[in-house]
Amino acid sequence: MALKDRLNDALAATPAENTVRLETLRAVLTAAGNGSDAEIQTALTRIISEREQKAATFNAAGQSELAKAERAEIDALRALLRQAAPEQAAPAAKKAAAAPSPAVSEVKPLITRTQMLIGGGALAVLAIIAYLLVRPAGESVEPLAAGTGGKIVVRSDDRTMGDPKAPVVMLEYAAPTCPHCAIFTLTEMPRIKAEYIDSGKVFYIFRTFPLSATDGAVEGIARCLPADKYFQFIDLMFRNQPKWDPDGYVIPDVGAAVKQMARVMGIGPEQADRCMTDSREQARINQVAAEAVNKYNIQGTPTFVINGTVVQSAEATWPQLKAKFDSLLSKK
Repeated sequence: MALKDRLNDALAATPAENTVRLETLRAVLTAAGNGSDAEIQTALTRIISEREQKAATFNAAGQSELAKAERAEIDALRALLRQAAPEQAAPAAKKAAAAPSPAVSEVKPLITRTQMLIGGGALAVLAIIAYLLVRPAGESVEPLAAGTGGKIVVRSDDRTMGDPKAPVVMLEYAAPTCPHCAIFTLTEMPRIKAEYIDSGKVFYIFRTFPLSATDGAVEGIARCLPADKYFQFIDLMFRNQPKWDPDGYVIPDVGAAVKQMARVMGIGPEQADRCMTDSREQARINQVAAEAVNKYNIQGTPTFVINGTVVQSAEATWPQLKAKFDSLLSKK
């Protein structure tokens, strides 16, 4: 059954008094332009991310009932994505049987050079979930349900803080354009760093999970800097989102705004252009994003993996994280 038909069936089955669910489903159809399954999947992915951010905002403000309502809508949208997977995966499996599975380096990038050069509101939103649903059958690991995970393997190109031998490993998937990632970095991370990372109790890993081409551009510049300047630049971008971030702000020329921020770190416009469009770096970013969805079912930012367990942003307040860290440390 086509995803559009599933949406229409869900609309028909939803009681008239459940106005919130009806509005959610109609919003997906409107965002997709009543189009193809791929367009609907892209719309679902974007709306899920937006609702994740709303849920986190409500949770941070102590509005637990509103946060719970948002989570219910998120779960309903994720269920629709999961229903599409079997039908999308079957053709991919047949294709893989006819020819050898491509190497990781041959996988079509989720961020392209063309997308990197598009300015303003035309920046394309990445359809990471849709891509993974049709990936060749021989690629990587089966997706895991939300809340589960697996052992965190530190990559040689990871940007990290703390002692690699710490008993607790905290992996964060975040996007430079994500406002809630910025809030977490500026409000929660200083306490986590002071109490757990600097004391050798927690080893922290940061990986960019791109929500748009702008995220790839920012990560590209960050990777042109010396490793010890990486977090300084990411922190600078989070603190100054209103100056360059097209997500929620009117930025006439996003590329120029990002390059202006890079200048603060000593990177000139020409070097910034090279960093933002480096094909090898963009391929690495795409590989990290694909692995995040494949291994941990990451669908929004920020999302955390703590000693192999996925923790959503709504569960990542200081009291909740402190309790989780202390519980894990008490078992060591």
